[in-house]
Amino acid sequence: MSRSYFPVSDHRFKKSPFFECNNREDTLYGVYNDRLYPIDSGFDEKAHYDCLKNKCCLYDVPETPLKINGPDAIPFLDKLFTRNVSKIGVGRAGYAIACNYQGGVIMDGILLRPNEEEFIYVQANGDFLNWANAHIGEYSASIRDFDSWVLQIQGKNSLQVLEAVSDISIEDFPYYAVSETEINSCPVYISRSGWTGERGFEIYTKNADLDGESLWKFLLEKGQPAGLIASDVSSMHIRRIEAGILDYGTDIDQTLNPYEIGLGRLVHFDKADYVGRKALENTERKLLRVMGVKCPDISPSRRDLLVNQSSQVLGCVSAGAWSTFLDCGIGIARFNNPIELGATIRIVSSQGEFESEVTTLPFYDQEKRLVR
Repeated sequence: MSRSYFPVSDHRFKKSPFFECNNREDTLYGVYNDRLYPIDSGFDEKAHYDCLKNKCCLYDVPETPLKINGPDAIPFLDKLFTRNVSKIGVGRAGYAIACNYQGGVIMDGILLRPNEEEFIYVQANGDFLNWANAHIGEYSASIRDFDSWVLQIQGKNSLQVLEAVSDISIEDFPYYAVSETEINSCPVYISRSGWTGERGFEIYTKNADLDGESLWKFLLEKGQPAGLIASDVSSMHIRRIEAGILDYGTDIDQTLNPYEIGLGRLVHFDKADYVGRKALENTERKLLRVMGVKCPDISPSRRDLLVNQSSQVLGCVSAGAWSTFLDCGIGIARFNNPIELGATIRIVSSQGEFESEVTTLPFYDQEKRLVR
């Protein structure tokens, strides 16, 4: 994963309760929603990627859960999101995006409904909370940051860990299920979801008042028979690109509408008015602009240009990696205009120009069998 970095003070940035558990002298941190998170702790990237695919990994991730409740919680959320929120049942979750009035995507994340009284929106990077509160108007509802922190356990053996650390029966806990439980006496929400395209689950603490080190060690100890190791975003990064999982602020932003990023299925019109609805009703629905690129020669890097045979710029790479599973370089690409699937283009990198192919996302497992 290519990156540039420079020293910066941690003043004003938040550290998770698990910060010291994965902190090494050479750890490189990023900032996401004003939270520090480990991008690279110096681990063997390939070994950890292999562990993610064949065993399981523990991740300290920086997404920010927001709690929404009140008598008008559902109509309020239906005002914010393009999907029909009332169809998310208790004990279930759904992927939800919010748009601006021009139909551009301003936020994505998972919306959990753990019980009848509340929803939890696990937002990506960005100032969503102030935007949401600006639209609350006369709705009898509230939305707030309740100081929850998130861990992910991802990989083939992850559900063995879930059974070992909680009272949840995995037979009754399918993909996108949500529950409330305790892990090592710590009250948490759990969802069967993740950011890797592998089987996994996410843990959301109910507040920041917890012994993070104790919980971290407990998970690793109970997960040892399943091969659980602590990892960082480097291994997750490769797998999320293979899975075609988009990163807000990296691959997508408000200059793109849901149809252009392949998420038109999340735009519903069987509900009351919402922010961006009028624009989306009048939007061409077949203009896909975010796709994959495969290159047999190099690993694409963020901001590499994509050109045609006449050297005309078609777009750029937003995220890239070398896939050992596919034995080629792969990247998520943003095109200036829709482009034909299977088209041959060239990646312009610091190493030269290399022939590449335009592909669909994800690169494999399009039926999402691995996560189930």
